[in-house]
Amino acid sequence: MKKLLLYLVIPLALGLVSCQRSGDDHGETVVGNVTTGPHGGRLLSDGDFKTEVTIFERGVPPQFRVYFYDKDKAVDPADVDLSIELRRIAGRVDTFLFAKESDYLVGDKVVDEPHSFDVVVTATYAGAKHYWEYASYEGRTTITDEAAQGSGITIAMVGPAAIRDVIRVFGRISPNEDHLREVAPRFPGVVKEVRKRQGEHVAKDEVMAVIESNESLQLYEVRSAMAGTVIRKDVTPGKFVREGEPIYTVADLGEVWVDLNVHRRDFEKLKIGQAVTVTSGEGATGAVGVVSYISPFGSEDTQTMLARIELPNPNGRWRPGLFVVGEIIVDEATVPLAVKADALQTFRDWDVVFIRDGHLFEIAILELGRRDDEWVEVLSGLTAGQMYAAENSFIVKADIGKSGATHDH
Repeated sequence: MKKLLLYLVIPLALGLVSCQRSGDDHGETVVGNVTTGPHGGRLLSDGDFKTEVTIFERGVPPQFRVYFYDKDKAVDPADVDLSIELRRIAGRVDTFLFAKESDYLVGDKVVDEPHSFDVVVTATYAGAKHYWEYASYEGRTTITDEAAQGSGITIAMVGPAAIRDVIRVFGRISPNEDHLREVAPRFPGVVKEVRKRQGEHVAKDEVMAVIESNESLQLYEVRSAMAGTVIRKDVTPGKFVREGEPIYTVADLGEVWVDLNVHRRDFEKLKIGQAVTVTSGEGATGAVGVVSYISPFGSEDTQTMLARIELPNPNGRWRPGLFVVGEIIVDEATVPLAVKADALQTFRDWDVVFIRDGHLFEIAILELGRRDDEWVEVLSGLTAGQMYAAENSFIVKADIGKSGATHDH
């Protein structure tokens, strides 16, 4: 928490800041409908008895320091029995007990941020009980269900999530060389017929070309040894071909290779079997495979290393030669509490999300841990089951800004 280089007392009132005294003999100042006391805190009056409530945080975590007056004279705080309740959003209640310190009573625990609550003060002095209630809100606004829905604000529940450590790399689709065959003539001769073109499908044992043998002058058929797609054609009618010289290349593209180029800084993270999500571009639906091969050699030109995925391609979507993006999951851990990364906003110098209770939205100040593109681990500030603004949370932040639901620290 930022600490001001001044003697800092936080008034418990929305938007209330320290100001010059109005000249009252007892140091009282009135701002709007709020009266402050000599120490800059909210002054609560019941007849001649007055209680001044402050939050002090210079060099210490925020703590209550409370002063008392009877007939405008300071009261020994040891003579007052005091308790304060802070009733927060979602039903949380913080109860404070007090002990004497110098000329004030100090609370027995830290006043957690945000300083947004309904306050109940009970003080007993000289046999009389005094009771006050007031509201002090910051980082809070009201948005109806209809308004939230119309603004695209979606609500999610705090809970466990898988946080992934991902390497983002680029690569290219290529045929699976284990599912590739070259078609070559058995005897040298002249090509009489060419029956298949590049890109066409061919069945196993289907005739692809007819050749006149150079020795017997007899015609014979050249057939495909497998079903697949013609990915290369090196033959034309009338061409002389040699024995064993490939004239076609046929590939089964029902499974392809994705060759990814991994930067050298990530070499040590790679392992066979790691899951990889492959996409063809922004917004495109991806496919999932695993690392099946890691090259033992690096590229001199790019200083990268090849990692290969064997990717099913039943519909022919992944076409050899096209560039793709791969996200290799090198580590994955399930954390007990996480929120959507898009839900995070900043409020003053805090990382926050906006928790919801009915139509109320209020900041929850978070301590964050691991994160990926989708999720952020929450170490403190939320509990499982709480509801928060997930998508379009910036609209909640803007609404809080318009309502002025904050106070100076």
